[in-house]
Amino acid sequence: MPSSSNARSLAPSTLLTAVPGLLGFIPDRSFILVAFGDDPHVVRTAMRHDLVLDEAGEAIPALTSLFGDLANVCVRNEIRAVVAVIADDRFLPGDDRYRRVFAVADRRFVETGGIAAGFVVPEFADGARWQRVWDPRPQMAGPRTPPIAPSSSPRGRLGNPNTSPTAVHHAVTTGRRVLARRADMAAMLTPLDHCAGTDCAVGSVTGSERGDVPSGRPAESLTDGGLLRGLVEQVITTMPSAAGSQETRARQPGPRQLDCATVSMLGTALTRLPVRDAALALAATDLRYAAEMLWRELARRLTGSQRASAATLLAHLHYINGEGGYAGVALDCALAADPEWSLAVLLDSALRGGMPPRMLRGMLDQSYEIAHSLGVPMPAPTSELEAG
Repeated sequence: MPSSSNARSLAPSTLLTAVPGLLGFIPDRSFILVAFGDDPHVVRTAMRHDLVLDEAGEAIPALTSLFGDLANVCVRNEIRAVVAVIADDRFLPGDDRYRRVFAVADRRFVETGGIAAGFVVPEFADGARWQRVWDPRPQMAGPRTPPIAPSSSPRGRLGNPNTSPTAVHHAVTTGRRVLARRADMAAMLTPLDHCAGTDCAVGSVTGSERGDVPSGRPAESLTDGGLLRGLVEQVITTMPSAAGSQETRARQPGPRQLDCATVSMLGTALTRLPVRDAALALAATDLRYAAEMLWRELARRLTGSQRASAATLLAHLHYINGEGGYAGVALDCALAADPEWSLAVLLDSALRGGMPPRMLRGMLDQSYEIAHSLGVPMPAPTSELEAG
């Protein structure tokens, strides 16, 4: 019955306001899919891609192909319903060009019942108007309760995306606010000088002008076990209370200042593949927030393959913890630094192909085995990852 369906389905404004919190940033000029499993009240995942239109405002062929790829991902992961959202300010929300984009997507998602609902919002801002411009075809409607009731209001206003329950949960659990734009995530990886010291042996030039940083004889002479031990110790000292409360983590400052010798040693460690592979395990431990801060700091201070390795560790950490938006930005950074860095290539392919984070957890056993062979104890995986 319609009244029962309305009572059990999500309110459009509630779902739309939650989208930035689901992604971790505020999307613009984007096509967003919010996917549901058997429970229409629980979001399984949210996926966002650039909304690339031609001069006439129609979806380009590459976007049409992307819809097919996303549909296959949903089928493989047993998604039962998808709600699509266009965040774009090029036309009025009710423009037929947006309806045609939804129509193209709907045909690709036939195996998941088509697009359950399609919304257009010019921007994700407090009070912004949204409009529902797509409803499922009658023949696609099934017995399941839809995520959004067909009889719900066709228009409305967003709440504040930065203070929605989803955004608050994101901030508390990760220590990060919802960022204003995806570009803000990229800015978090802007290159810095090699180190904080005034007598740096490498110099103060940042970015691609500096080239690969020589690691220095002391670091090169260390064994893999010695480098891994030094790396883990640096993670521990980067954020001493990383294993404390979530609220405490959110208030903590960034990593301590790294001197030239330490940055050089860590750069050498990250390009020793056994050390790098063992360090992947930190993404699933109580040290993950400390590791995240150190990987990001090193990705900003190193160049070439060393920068690629640090950014790849950061991407893996985000990916395995279900933070796909951050993982994608870190992989862009890694591949820009070294397009042939193999782990970055593999993770990028997995992320684009929709491989769920739980599949990465099979890599952790090997990471622990490598650390054990190098004689370095590693913290145990957190209980939530073990359960997941």
